[in-house]
Amino acid sequence: LVRNEPQLLKEGDKVVMVQIHLDSDTTYEIYEPYRLNNMLILALLFVGLAVLISGRRGLMSIIGLGVTLFILIMWIIPNIVAGENPLLISFLGSVVVAIISLYLSHGFTKRTTLALISTLIALVFSLFIAEFCVTFSRLFGLGSEDATYLSFGFLGDIDLRGLLLGAIMIGALGVLDDVTTTQVAAIDEIHKANKNLDFRMLYKKGMSVGREHIASMINTLVIAYVGASLPAFLMLTLSTRPLWVILNNEFLAEEIVRTLAGSMTLILAVPISTVLAAYYFSTFIKKHE
Repeated sequence: LVRNEPQLLKEGDKVVMVQIHLDSDTTYEIYEPYRLNNMLILALLFVGLAVLISGRRGLMSIIGLGVTLFILIMWIIPNIVAGENPLLISFLGSVVVAIISLYLSHGFTKRTTLALISTLIALVFSLFIAEFCVTFSRLFGLGSEDATYLSFGFLGDIDLRGLLLGAIMIGALGVLDDVTTTQVAAIDEIHKANKNLDFRMLYKKGMSVGREHIASMINTLVIAYVGASLPAFLMLTLSTRPLWVILNNEFLAEEIVRTLAGSMTLILAVPISTVLAAYYFSTFIKKHE
């Protein structure tokens, strides 16, 4: 059996086998199709498309992605498994990822530095936002089967609540890059178009762009979270329990709170980056010319 999909196999297909020892007998079962080669081809297509369309920027973004995964796999996860505070480790890892990925993807420019400062400030806010949202919602980090498995102590004493907080922060970081760099770039272009704009007007015009960004971003985040958890949402619709009981379930509550906490962080990132960029391009530069 191949996970209820035996019809997907045909002669010549590569599969992963499981060896089962039962008393003196040894049997083999098909676990699932072997798909790593196909995944590698898809990854190469992704890299090729990114480089073809974005050129050097695309290539540097891919390198930045590699560095991010390296930090996540080789530093963040091992330290959490070792019993370190998941929230602190996630925050420190996010700071390092932000610094490296932003400069690799966007170059060592004034725009990038302003976006980085805005991102780091927003990350600090995300610490308090995530802590408040999780505490206020009375979540304990046990909203998934994986978390329940970890609660048995197979990987040592892991703070599941801290793990949830760290996951919220890391999830927000993935979009903060887009928010801060886009906002700073928009203000820079507005300033270049009219260098006579003072701080107040530059901030006002920048926030006009930022509000549109917020509106589209909120919708994108919600759809992304729903899409990632679509099978679970489908299962919930089959339940005979009242809607309020379903919404109160920790699994669904975690997803809702994760979305809300991440969205609040990203919303705050817009005025933060707008203020910094508007001040820099309208006031700071003139004072140091």
